[in-house]
Amino acid sequence: MGRFITRIEAAEIYLRCHVATVDRYVAEGVLPKYKFGRKTLFLLEDVLKLVIRADVPDTGSSGSSRLPRRGRASSQALPVALETLVFVVMAVILLVRFIMLHY
Repeated sequence: MGRFITRIEAAEIYLRCHVATVDRYVAEGVLPKYKFGRKTLFLLEDVLKLVIRADVPDTGSSGSSRLPRRGRASSQALPVALETLVFVVMAVILLVRFIMLHY
């Protein structure tokens, strides 16, 4: 069939999420699992399909279907005006610190 991996491998190495998130994907039917006695395994091919899955619409946190998220890579970008403001404030803070240290 293919290479099998554990829940921990699927979560930490491939999906980069918590093991509970993998359990939620299984409960929602997004990720099939295979039982061998008491051991639960996943096909590596199924996990990789979930990683590159592009046909699922992003419903945000209010929807019932949850997508794998990967920290900052999936966060929304700041508006340009707010980004510029943060940059200017940080520059002023650094300038004030420089002046205080040298005078």
